[in-house]
Amino acid sequence: MALSTASSNTRHNGALWIRAVNYANRFGVLVVSSAGNDAVDADHSGNEIITPAQSGSGIAVSATGPVGFAYGNTDYRRPASYTNYGNSLVNVAGPGGDFAYPGNENCTLPASGGFVITACWVFDMVISTSRGGSASVASYSWAAGTSMSTPAVSAVAAIAKQKHPGMNGNALGTFIQRTADDEGKPGNDPFYGKGFVNALRACTQ
Repeated sequence: MALSTASSNTRHNGALWIRAVNYANRFGVLVVSSAGNDAVDADHSGNEIITPAQSGSGIAVSATGPVGFAYGNTDYRRPASYTNYGNSLVNVAGPGGDFAYPGNENCTLPASGGFVITACWVFDMVISTSRGGSASVASYSWAAGTSMSTPAVSAVAAIAKQKHPGMNGNALGTFIQRTADDEGKPGNDPFYGKGFVNALRACTQ
């Protein structure tokens, strides 16, 4: 099983998070946490830790996204402007979208049944589930963040677990990192960790 969680910067309750993440791991659950959205260099953040991303035996996910997709930029693996980073934090990267496009003009792109016209920077984000007009109504909207990249990695981990049901949490986390595409500098990278998650490789090996 894979469980997604969001992270925040904190100086408190670090030991409690470690216990919780390790407890889940003992029962076969891999905790997949967002790295956070404050553009913090976790390797040089002093006494501040990012929980639960830096807690226990889980893995932490940074975010990537293009700038200028509406104009043909498809660099989906570009580190997002907001993502936290650091060798001490990030295990893998995933698609989280971005909102760093400098202009506010509208762009038009084709969609099923017509066209979508909206601010160009919106197209750099990802489509995500969201709450509709009421609590009981589900919808979709554009969003960006490590809270977008983390569920994507968690979903890949869940499918890999289905293929390899005997894997425990530690083995599953290692597997997701081993099957990722090495990005940035060779080996461990502050923005990508072991690499950008590769869904096809993780689900077929």
